[in-house]
Amino acid sequence: MDYILEKEYAITYYEQNVKGDLKESALLNFLQDIATISAEKLGFGPSYIFPHNYAWVVLKYHIELYKELKNLEKLIIKTESRGTTKLYAFRDFELYSADRTLLGRIVSAWVLIDIDSRKIQPMQTALDFVKSFEKRESDLDFSKIEQLSNIDCAKEFAVRFDDIDVNRHVNNSNYIIWALETLNPDFRFEYSPDSIDIKYKKELKLGDIVVSKAQITESDNIVTLHDITSKLSGDEIASLKILWRKSEPV
Repeated sequence: MDYILEKEYAITYYEQNVKGDLKESALLNFLQDIATISAEKLGFGPSYIFPHNYAWVVLKYHIELYKELKNLEKLIIKTESRGTTKLYAFRDFELYSADRTLLGRIVSAWVLIDIDSRKIQPMQTALDFVKSFEKRESDLDFSKIEQLSNIDCAKEFAVRFDDIDVNRHVNNSNYIIWALETLNPDFRFEYSPDSIDIKYKKELKLGDIVVSKAQITESDNIVTLHDITSKLSGDEIASLKILWRKSEPV
């Protein structure tokens, strides 16, 4: 089986921010799209999982950006399904410009859940035909996301109807929007992400209120830590760690 898939995405103006950078949420949507297409081609996409009452849920991303995703007309994404362990499936991505310059690399971990019970399904039971994961020396590692020691900024958001996807929970691209919205616009103009780590911990559903808190650390590197919680339950829903670089001129 061919575990590698490549797709070209045209970048529209509404997928860019005011600086001309590809929005981080748009990038996550692209990753989810190509992962779905790849899974379908390999036999464990929507046409297999939905009749079995399963849904794919991403657990975490580690994203390394070697260049800013600025003023791009198109983005080429290559993905590889890396196989499964007992409970997790792993998928890699590479980002390229139209001239095949490598712009970034990404690793991700996923689980398969039962749609009704929301319980994680063992891979050997649900997907016994998928290859086992084997680590490589070139693999990127997920970074540890530290707890916030203080809160520099915070905002609240209502979960909207359009935030919910077909898996009946908030789409994973929304969390980075809520995280970044806590930061001052002047900060966003001055800096762009160098690396992004996201860990999804619990689901959010319609009617909930999101509390997004951030801590900004300025030492050798500028790092922001983000904590997303449910105001109704108090549960920690997601955490993020972003390393920043100086932005290129607009």
